[in-house]
Formats: sequence, C-alpha cells, structure tokens
Amino acid sequence: MRNFKSPRMVDLNDGWTKTHDLALLYVALAYGTDHELSDGEVAAITDALKDWAVVSEDTHVQEIVMEAATAFIEGDANSELTRAIDTLGGSLGPDERRRALTDVIRIAEADGVLLEREQGLISRVADAWSLRRLERELMDESDAAVQPRGEDWGLIHELAFLFLVVAHVANNELAEGEITVILERLQEWQPDLGPEEAREIVRSSLQVYAEGEQEALIRDSMTTLKKALPDVQRLAVLDDLHCVARADGNLSDSERKLITSIARAWDVNVRLNGRHR
Repeated sequence: MRNFKSPRMVDLNDGWTKTHDLALLYVALAYGTDHELSDGEVAAITDALKDWAVVSEDTHVQEIVMEAATAFIEGDANSELTRAIDTLGGSLGPDERRRALTDVIRIAEADGVLLEREQGLISRVADAWSLRRLERELMDESDAAVQPRGEDWGLIHELAFLFLVVAHVANNELAEGEITVILERLQEWQPDLGPEEAREIVRSSLQVYAEGEQEALIRDSMTTLKKALPDVQRLAVLDDLHCVARADGNLSDSERKLITSIARAWDVNVRLNGRHR
C-alpha cells in the first residue's frame, strides 16, 4: 500500500482542478473496496485521467492522483467525495459527465467484479448528475460479476447499519456515547458477541455507510429487517434506535423523522417517546 501521508493537508484552493476532483472520485472507488491503493490501481487511474489533464505526462497525472488520494484518505472521506461529486456536476458539461460516469464504471469493473459498495457509489454519482438511464445501460452491458456486501454480512450488520444511520443523521458526527450505546445494543441482540467482534461489525457497517449510496442502502436494510423480524422484534429495534438517538442528548427533529419513517415502513406506529401505540 502506498503511503499518502504528507507534511500538510492538501489545500483545495492551491491549484486544485476538476482533474483532481475526478481523481478523488476514482480513488474513492479503488480505495474503498479494500482500504488499499495498489500500484496497479494508481496506474489504471492515471490512464483514465490522461485525457482530462491539461498536461498528460504520467508523472504530472500521478502527482494529481497522489494529491487527490491524500485529500481523500487524510480528510473526511465522505465529505470530500460529496464535494467532488457536486463540484463536477456543476463544472462538467453534459457530454463530460457522461464520459466521467463511463470512466467510473470501467474502473469499477476492471477486476471483473462489481462489489455492492462500488455499485452504490456509481448510483450516487449517476443520481447527482441525472444519469440514471446511462448508468442502467452501462451496467446492463457490463460483463463483471456482481458481488454483494460480503459473505459475513448478516442481520446483525443490518442492525448496526441502521443504528449508525440514526446516530449520524442529526449532526453528521458519531459521538463516543453513541458508539457505546450501539455496541451495547448489538450485544443484547447477540449475547455471544465479544466486544472486539461488536466493534468489527460497527467498523464494517460504517464502511458500507460511508462508501455507498446511502438512501438505497437504508431502504435495503429496512426491507431486509422487515422481512426477517417479527413485529415484536421490529418494535424492539425501534426502541434501540430511539436509545441511540438519545445517546447524545435530546431527540432531534431529523432523528425523530428518520425513526418515524422506519416505523411507518415496518407498519408500526410510534409515539414521540419511542413507545408503540
């Protein structure tokens, strides 16, 4: 794995270009699958960027890739990615956006496998750029095998994912108290789960949350849990969500709205204090 640590954080006002934003988008796709960026992936990203860069020599483009990787890895990855997608949506013309989305999909399928989180990122870009039709066409043409979140992903991960969504929705931050409550609630659902195992479940769920198309993932988790859990257990999950939301203080409007929407999707009515009626 390459070392992207630098003596200073990348200054986005210091020569940052749309090629940097494209590089950051490509890096997010490559780095997010295994949290590593191999020499081969750097080479593939460099090749994809050559036609976008003002100066197309390998050394210059590789420098752009490294700067983008530093911004993504050392900064708030999800915020950097959101900024890049939004900025490119405004700075690229219609044909350029189509070309960039095509590049994103080609990079994702280069290894012959499309992971679910890669599909989520592709959908996130296509949504932001109003290119869902092109996305469907390119995905239909793809020969890559579609791979789900992972063989070890289970209902406990779906629970952790929803807990994280509720904890994060109010202020886009995760407080230590919220993490503690999430870990406690997960261990209540699966008593044989050790502390480190619970933390690993939270880490993997957080990774999916940070790298995927969040609205689609939330819908998937809600649907999966509704099908898997009886009414009484769905009610218990809603109580857990309420406790997670209250872990950092009062229940915010955004937390209340999210929990209510989940309850409605699960055909359960809840009061503002989290109890059913």
